[in-house]
Amino acid sequence: MSIARHTVSACFNGPVGEKFLSVYYQPHSTPKAHIVYIPPLGEEMNRCRALVATQARQFADAGYSCTVIDLFGTGDSEGELHQASLKQWYDNIELIIRSLLQQQDKPVHLWGLRLGGLLALDFCAHSPVRVENIVLWQPVSSSKRFVTQLLRQRVASLVSRGLVAETTKEMRLRLKAGENIEISGYIFGEKLLADIEAISFADIGTLCSGNIEWFEHSSEAGQELGASAKKMTESLVAQGNKVEILEFFDPPLWQLHKRDHAPQLIERTGKLYP
Repeated sequence: MSIARHTVSACFNGPVGEKFLSVYYQPHSTPKAHIVYIPPLGEEMNRCRALVATQARQFADAGYSCTVIDLFGTGDSEGELHQASLKQWYDNIELIIRSLLQQQDKPVHLWGLRLGGLLALDFCAHSPVRVENIVLWQPVSSSKRFVTQLLRQRVASLVSRGLVAETTKEMRLRLKAGENIEISGYIFGEKLLADIEAISFADIGTLCSGNIEWFEHSSEAGQELGASAKKMTESLVAQGNKVEILEFFDPPLWQLHKRDHAPQLIERTGKLYP
């Protein structure tokens, strides 16, 4: 039986009414660096919780502190999703990073999954916090397409239940008028969706001092990036960022309703943090 080389603790951070949950995976020794995890949105977050915990434990066993955040209005944090904004989420991330640095002044790495990957990049573009490396697991590569796909999920759900379907244009008008709408069991407001859709990577410059490690799911070896991912990575490189594309062939857990594993993704990520 192996002995864990880390401890796990959790606490709520932030002001009353805006507290968000953070789970800390800490090595027994002084950490080599701090890794902060930024989650995906909605059910993608829930489907990947076990996978994320496995990776966080591996990071801690290798000597890195890893903090997993439930952003305000999501998971076990206070608030509702329709009350959230990107500014508030970035405040959450910055608060955690500054707290970690006060405890131990070590390099900071960001790790994001799906929308969390996109947010990790955008956070670095707008925060004074210095980040060394950014690890992206199947990041969202087009903010506009992501929001449109969310709205289309509502269309599909209404049709499947035999209800009158709305167009994405009608939903956008409702949101703009101040209404909240339900998508796959989550209540969205106009502010958060508008914030996400407005994310742009034009004129952002260098986001980190090290590498952007981009893990992309593939069905076969050597498969090319999709058009939006290719455009985004080329833009990042053109602005001085070092981007490494890494394939993995595990099941796309963020899409699956049943629990599964992603051993190759875990193994290849672990090799970056020996």
